[in-house]
Amino acid sequence: MLTNVHIVLVNTSHPGNIGSTARAMKVMGFKKLLLVNPKTFPSPEADALSVGCKDVLENAEVYTSLSKAIENNIVNIGLSARSRKATIPSLHIDECVDLIIKNSNITYNLIFGNESSGLSNEDLLKCDYILTLPTDKEYTSLNLAASVQILVYELFKNSFKSKLNNKKLSTLAKSKEKNYFLSSLINLMIETGFITDKNTKSLTKKIHILFNKSNLETDEVNMLMGMLNSITKKLNK
Repeated sequence: MLTNVHIVLVNTSHPGNIGSTARAMKVMGFKKLLLVNPKTFPSPEADALSVGCKDVLENAEVYTSLSKAIENNIVNIGLSARSRKATIPSLHIDECVDLIIKNSNITYNLIFGNESSGLSNEDLLKCDYILTLPTDKEYTSLNLAASVQILVYELFKNSFKSKLNNKKLSTLAKSKEKNYFLSSLINLMIETGFITDKNTKSLTKKIHILFNKSNLETDEVNMLMGMLNSITKKLNK
């Protein structure tokens, strides 16, 4: 099941953290590493800290945007060290592991932000869920590679348990399909005047959150796109 989980690092500042992440991944059986705008990569420092896991680095995919990195996978889970105002569904680590283990037939992106600033609010809008790793209240700052290690360890440990598929997510739409629909919807709402310069930021955020919470299936996205196309044709007559 581990081949369906991608570790995504966004705007990583220190190449050593990329190498340490590769080591944390491979020791638990994870090999799919996606990098979005790393400050320095490839890097001798990353190679050194990967400690025998250089193959993970050599096979890492590098992207210029988070949208491109995640577009071919289905469920996006963003790691955040702090609570956010956006009402994106949150998961406890046990719930996150349970979701992935019970639905091992679909693909996941586990998305980690920059070491100092984390994921941006714009990045989080691309996520179906937010996950905050539990820490002691006196000191909550986890190293990037340590955060990855905790999560992949829990997944590895629980991957041996029986898979009780309560709710299968095999028919969920890919991120690329969802984002194309959302972009089309927002453009149409701008054209009709529902979204204006004054409310564009708040409404765009709410639209993303609303549909991300809906767990849209491929057939549903196709139906919604058909509805948008029908409305657009009517407006352009």
